[in-house]
Amino acid sequence: MNLNASPALSALCTGEFSIIRSSSDFAWSGFLLERQLAGVNMRINDQAHQNILALVGSPLMRGEHETKSGTVFVRKTAGQVTVIPKGPVPTMHLVSPAELVYCSFDGNFIDEIAEDIRGLDPERLVFRSGLKDKALHQLMQLLVAEFDAGNPTGRLFAESLAQALASRFLHLGTAVPIEVPTKISALPGNRLARVKDFVESSLDQDITLEILAREAGYSRAHFLRMFRESTGTTPHQYVMQRRVAHAEKLLTASPLGVAEIAAASGFSSQAHLTLAFKKQTGITPAEYRRIK
Repeated sequence: MNLNASPALSALCTGEFSIIRSSSDFAWSGFLLERQLAGVNMRINDQAHQNILALVGSPLMRGEHETKSGTVFVRKTAGQVTVIPKGPVPTMHLVSPAELVYCSFDGNFIDEIAEDIRGLDPERLVFRSGLKDKALHQLMQLLVAEFDAGNPTGRLFAESLAQALASRFLHLGTAVPIEVPTKISALPGNRLARVKDFVESSLDQDITLEILAREAGYSRAHFLRMFRESTGTTPHQYVMQRRVAHAEKLLTASPLGVAEIAAASGFSSQAHLTLAFKKQTGITPAEYRRIK
């Protein structure tokens, strides 16, 4: 067993496995992502201490479930997902090596999202294995790409993806149909203005979803929906737009170098600024400065 694994995964997985990479270095709040290389005879134990999504990353994974009726052979392919709710789960051991990606959610993180889904009891989720869910797979791919790149866009993007992942986890893990709200209210004007003012004054900081939701006075899940309804964009997209706009001003009105402007605008590096700037304006910061 790898001693660098998170406590939740250390309790769930025993035997031969190693952690290739963990998001613990990124200070993400309420969730953790880990890429694991599992060897033959790695065992999934019968108790999960957190709610966990497991994604198969290798072309093929083979294992054996131990049930009351006997051994059930399992074959999973890349992209298949397992919903592992907190509590008792079926045991399994691998019979072939595999790469797995786990996303574990803290109880409070899940409970906050569950409160906004009418008819859902987070204590009554069910284990589901071998799912092919396009929306969840895409969200996991985006989060893994951000994770593998070293989280260059900051916590807001990763936290927004994790909110969507956790919501999908809850929908897939419930055994009964749940109500999806059809009407979403916009943020009250004064609260939206407060959030926008905060963003403008904090562009050089690592803005988080929790902070923005607190400024608005709503839960993170509720804030995400209301902000999008109000602005037509996600909080992450809005912050990126404002950072690029701030960089534009500095490029025309200050003698700062592009790397310094990147830092002053909240980008993780000059390369990150260049990528975001070109995506939004169609040209690089250096080209923009020459034109202006």
